[in-house]
Amino acid sequence: MRGFMAVVVLFLSIPYVVAQNSGDPALQVHQDDGGSVSVRTIGGWMNQDSSLKRTWFVVDDPNAPARLERAGVFPRLDEKEGVHYFVPVATVSPKQAISAVEVRYMLFDVWGDRIRTLSVTRLVDSATHIEVRESNRFPALESEAGQLVMLVAFVAHVRTADGRTWAFDPPGMVRQIRDLGLNCAPADLAPDEQKLIDPQKLYWTYAPARRQAATKDSQPSRP
Repeated sequence: MRGFMAVVVLFLSIPYVVAQNSGDPALQVHQDDGGSVSVRTIGGWMNQDSSLKRTWFVVDDPNAPARLERAGVFPRLDEKEGVHYFVPVATVSPKQAISAVEVRYMLFDVWGDRIRTLSVTRLVDSATHIEVRESNRFPALESEAGQLVMLVAFVAHVRTADGRTWAFDPPGMVRQIRDLGLNCAPADLAPDEQKLIDPQKLYWTYAPARRQAATKDSQPSRP
């Protein structure tokens, strides 16, 4: 519970600024300080000698039925399991009554190369703030947790209370992400499907419809 409260307090206290946007004029970009890049490991800390801070970008489409106020991802070590997790957080503000919303998080390293794309869908009838907290978490390799430096989050889909659906504009999103100096191909917008098949290995597969099917396996951090 203490860990959960620490995430919430840190998330709410992060400075929120508007970034200059020369990409897609239809989109708005907001920038947050995501905190230190140092990551707790089983043996101690990673990146503890770096002064770099994580940067969270929120890309908002004014035409969407819901606004993404703030969003980010915290790398967290589950000491009991000995496994790292990506923990997404967000605050979604509906502009009208909605019944479902999907938020996507694109994770990048210090060079601007994509690490992973995560997706969180909330099925909830609401016309007020919707919070994404620690209930969703994604297994991560220790190396992935340590590489996370930049992040882009955006509302991908919204279902309104009257049954209408809204979807983001992929070409416009790609242009905007590239304008931030990050490497992004259209296929990178789609979330990566990850399945924990073996407790000793993390397997993640990619949909053949957007890229060649691939399966990777690596040893997660263990005591």
